Amino acid sequence: MPVEEFLRDYWEKKPLFIRRDDPTHYTQLPTLDDVDSILSTSRATLEGIRVVLDGKETPVSMLGESFGWNGIVNSLEALFERYRNGSTIVLNALEGRWEPLARLTARLGAETSCRFQANLYLTPPGNQGFTPHYDTHDVFIAQVYGTKSWKLHGAPYALPLRTQPFDRSGTLPDGPVEDIELRAGDLLYLPRGTIHSATSNETASAHVTIGVHPIIWSQMMADAIREVFEDDARFREGLPLGFAAGDTPAQQTEKRFAELMDVLHQRLSARAMAENSLKRAASLSLPQLRHHLLDLEQAGGIDAGSRVSRRPQTQWNLTVTEGQACLDFNNKTVQFPAHVAAEVRYVAEHADGGLTADDIPGNLDRPGRLILLRTLLREGFLTLA
Repeated sequence: MPVEEFLRDYWEKKPLFIRRDDPTHYTQLPTLDDVDSILSTSRATLEGIRVVLDGKETPVSMLGESFGWNGIVNSLEALFERYRNGSTIVLNALEGRWEPLARLTARLGAETSCRFQANLYLTPPGNQGFTPHYDTHDVFIAQVYGTKSWKLHGAPYALPLRTQPFDRSGTLPDGPVEDIELRAGDLLYLPRGTIHSATSNETASAHVTIGVHPIIWSQMMADAIREVFEDDARFREGLPLGFAAGDTPAQQTEKRFAELMDVLHQRLSARAMAENSLKRAASLSLPQLRHHLLDLEQAGGIDAGSRVSRRPQTQWNLTVTEGQACLDFNNKTVQFPAHVAAEVRYVAEHADGGLTADDIPGNLDRPGRLILLRTLLREGFLTLA
């Protein structure tokens, strides 16, 4: 499916189901044996692993408490005991421990300016982990093993915010229910707000859910408004004393409100909000820091002929203010003098294929260019090519 068609017809609008009839399509995602290996080597580091049955979630780190002093060692047995009795095993943020998923989520993040997280769900035969619910983020569901039957109940509340989770005490909406069977190699996209549930069939089922967390308009605007409130003391004043006690204070309140709205409108420029959104987008994904220890060992020794490159899929944003050039990436800001902004931008934009200090144009001398590259190498923006 062309990207344009997906964005026009499906993204944030309606589910998309892709049948591939190719069980080997997701060979780079964790297989059942890979999941077994991940679990068997997680003994003392069980954070991020949960078990779920009928919608009730339990962190695995809590399961071993019943084993007393030997709880950590026996948490894995407690995990499999729950699985044997029907619980779904959930591996959260698997992109942090599975390199192909790390590459995938980093590339998706760079292309879409969204944050991505990959969770794996392993359900024993004939069982259901979660009762019907919706998520407050969009998801792509990649079936990697077995089959799973999904029921979609529509989206009665479009695009819910994170502060608007599904009310599990309510009733499901009336209307048609869509039944979909995911087989290994298939893909299902669900916009946030789509009520769904899933049950494994004759065998165990394993699927990877790739969650998408975009920057949304209300979030961007709320952040900008908050900055104005923190910067301008007029917005932190109390309402007129006695504003609810008579006509005159109420009129004063209305007038003051109108004045502050004018100030807010003046301060909330489209350019400022766009800059804030770019800065936020530069820090959404996990840092890609493979081989960074080797880079740190050799950073001080690079010379004019040493080739370096920008780390793959690194999202960045450069802003230049009076006296400073600020490079945002990896959820941090590295500051440079404003007069080297052009050189910093050149490195950020042209280091994909590798460059040396002598490749950098501008007025900065060779020692200065070397300091620039060494700084970006130490900070993890660059790596030795």
